[in-house]
Amino acid sequence: TQASTMEQQLYTAVSSTSSWLDGVENVVLSDSLLLADNVEAQLEKQETLASDLHRVAGEVTLSQTLLAASSGLRQEERALLEDNLDCLKERLGALGGALGQSCDHMRTRTHQLTAYQVGIYPFIQIQLFTSWPSLFTKDTKCQVLQVLAETTDRPASEQLQVVTEDNLKEFEKKIAELKSRGAALQADQISTDKILKLQDAYEELAMAVGSRRSGLNQNVALKLQYERALQDLADLVDTAKGKMAADQRIVAASADEVQSHLDKHKEFFQGLESHMILTETYYGKICGLMLPKERRVLEETLNQTRGVLRQSHSKGVELEGILETWRRLVQDYQSMGGQLEAVEESIPAVGLVEETEEKLMERISLYQGLKGKLTEHQHKLQQVLGEGKRLLLSVCCPALENQLAVLGEHWLDNTSKVNKELQRLEAILKHWTRSGTSPDRSVNPALWFSNWHGQV
Repeated sequence: TQASTMEQQLYTAVSSTSSWLDGVENVVLSDSLLLADNVEAQLEKQETLASDLHRVAGEVTLSQTLLAASSGLRQEERALLEDNLDCLKERLGALGGALGQSCDHMRTRTHQLTAYQVGIYPFIQIQLFTSWPSLFTKDTKCQVLQVLAETTDRPASEQLQVVTEDNLKEFEKKIAELKSRGAALQADQISTDKILKLQDAYEELAMAVGSRRSGLNQNVALKLQYERALQDLADLVDTAKGKMAADQRIVAASADEVQSHLDKHKEFFQGLESHMILTETYYGKICGLMLPKERRVLEETLNQTRGVLRQSHSKGVELEGILETWRRLVQDYQSMGGQLEAVEESIPAVGLVEETEEKLMERISLYQGLKGKLTEHQHKLQQVLGEGKRLLLSVCCPALENQLAVLGEHWLDNTSKVNKELQRLEAILKHWTRSGTSPDRSVNPALWFSNWHGQV
């Protein structure tokens, strides 16, 4: 009958619906849903289940309406079906509420994960831009390294302001915060991989920045050394100019003092040349950090240094010439002094005691020999005195000047003395020969010559 058929259909519908609800409850209440990788797919599945629950709830309500309008069922059968439908309706309501809460939770979680995924790179980009606003526009390692490369033309102090490790530490802190948020949100594998890649990129960037900063610190230290060396070089050049502009005559009492002056001259200007080479060496290590103005200052200082070194070389050659001349002059002076001393020692201290022709001839021969020696070395004497005079134009040495003057005076005095005595003796011999007489042997020759000369 129709009532029996409807009853059978209701039983079948109630049984199928109950079994379906059992499956839905297992899906909603199980933990497998929360462990799914694709949260959006799970949310879509839950929303589909919620829609199905709503549709089934409508069918249950319709079945209750049909059951209430039917008249062919026995009372106990009607009551049993009504109880089953009420039970299904309650289960559908409870399950719908639980599923709604689950959907709301999944929507919130999906929104958080989406915001987390979307915000990973822009978040780091904002942090970088905040730390280095004048340099970074995008959060990419290549661009960061490019910015570091572009700063090499700037002064080292400005580069150090760019390459600050404190900013990188702040960057590392933000990455750690993102990792913590991802763990709390149970982020999917894609987001986790992005964070890991971002951390790897950060570590490479930190190594590059650390290496650059270490190099910059070394360059700054080298530049400080260079600047000190350049200033010392400029001071040495000023001192050297003062030395070269001083009185050109050397004040020295001996050739040894000239040697000492020459040694000090060489030591100072060799030190100046060594310091110039040192300054150029420092410059070669940091030339890439130098500004055009700094390069010009170095070139000007080096040009001044080379000019002073050329002058010092000429001065050194002059000092060596003075030293050589003085030493040769000392040898010649000693030689001439020895010759003069030999002449002085050869001059008889007393006159002739026994005046004979033989003695007179011997005395004349002696003085002629002395005159010959003096005449022979007269040219050498003039050379020595002339060389000494030229030397005294470059050297201030009163003692040397006095020695040369005394040598000339003594030489002149001895020459005059020898010439006069020789002339006197030759005159005696001449008059003696003309008169054909010899002086009395007991008479002093000088007295005899005086008397004889008076008679004549």
